[in-house]
Amino acid sequence: MHFPRLACLPLYRMPTFVLPPCIAAIISVMPAPALAIHRCELQGNVTYSDLPCPGSTDVRVDPAPPPARQQAASDAGSQRQAAELARLQQQRELRERQDQRIRDLAARGAAAREKKCRTLALQLRWREEDLRDASLRQEANARKRLRRTEEQYRDECR
Repeated sequence: MHFPRLACLPLYRMPTFVLPPCIAAIISVMPAPALAIHRCELQGNVTYSDLPCPGSTDVRVDPAPPPARQQAASDAGSQRQAAELARLQQQRELRERQDQRIRDLAARGAAAREKKCRTLALQLRWREEDLRDASLRQEANARKRLRRTEEQYRDECR
């Protein structure tokens, strides 16, 4: 497989998989900003440089503190953020309490429905027993009560 020489291609024709490594290589050879300041004294003249010179001394430069106005704005911003955070936390807690109430109500409703269905199932068994034990004159009424209990059980429990 033959690939063209990538170094000779203009950037707009270079494959996209080659661009990120090329950009990283270019950035890595760029000079880094000065990390130290050197004070040089030559023939009575004082100069400052990022490169050391013979007999130079390092000068430590501390960043200036932010102006009072900027500090006040920063404090006001952090107070707004803290207030917003407290408001959002209260909303979340309220929503969680509401969700818990809904879950509790649903659980209570399910428990009540379960209890009602157990009661109806028991009544259904009793009606079946009543039909088996009924005399010929009572059989029609027992069958009607059984049918009604079956309908009620079917409507409420299935």
